Amino acid sequence: MEVAATALDGLLEVATNPDLLEEAVAVLLAGQPAMAPIWHLARAARGPDPPSALAALRRRLDTDADAAVTTATAWLRQHLAGDPGPVATVSHSSLVDRVLQVLAHEGRPSSIRRSAPRWGSVAEPGSESGGLSTAPAVAVVGADAIGPEGLLNAVGTRELVGRVPTLVVATAVKLVPAEVFGRLGGAGFEVVPLEAVAVVVVGPEVLSPAEAGRRATNLSGDP
Repeated sequence: MEVAATALDGLLEVATNPDLLEEAVAVLLAGQPAMAPIWHLARAARGPDPPSALAALRRRLDTDADAAVTTATAWLRQHLAGDPGPVATVSHSSLVDRVLQVLAHEGRPSSIRRSAPRWGSVAEPGSESGGLSTAPAVAVVGADAIGPEGLLNAVGTRELVGRVPTLVVATAVKLVPAEVFGRLGGAGFEVVPLEAVAVVVVGPEVLSPAEAGRRATNLSGDP
């Protein structure tokens, strides 16, 4: 989300110059091959009214991100009420970091970062440690892209999802149709079956994996 917001701000600066805008879009598509939001940015930039479309998308980024954090935190609170314990995650995600910060502020069990073959407890969200910890009760991860049948995220996500119930926190710009999802990826990323996760938060909504996949399927078209 941080990268998408920065890229959008840059596109808005050249939104009224078709040549510069197209050059910027081409650079983004080539330079960020694993990020679904870039596809949404390109669609807006190559539409009939780029300035309006990009400005509307920029506004939605912030509102959807805030809603996703609130919704994901509420789901985790409810889950932890019945099964207290640490919260696990992998890699860096601005949305995940925000969720963990809220939980830490509330005095919830410390988040932990996966450290195979054992769990490393951490004092603060996002830090690293190799010490042993109680096995996590639940996990929360982000997603670089969500397609009809899978999600793309950092290597290690598949193993984590196989260990504990996992919530995916995302916004609508992470959803892409199958033809786009199939082109995304790169070193350090892996595809995880959507059906393997517990729920998918998309903005203000808590969706089943199947419903998240249907939302992605309903998108179409190349930028």
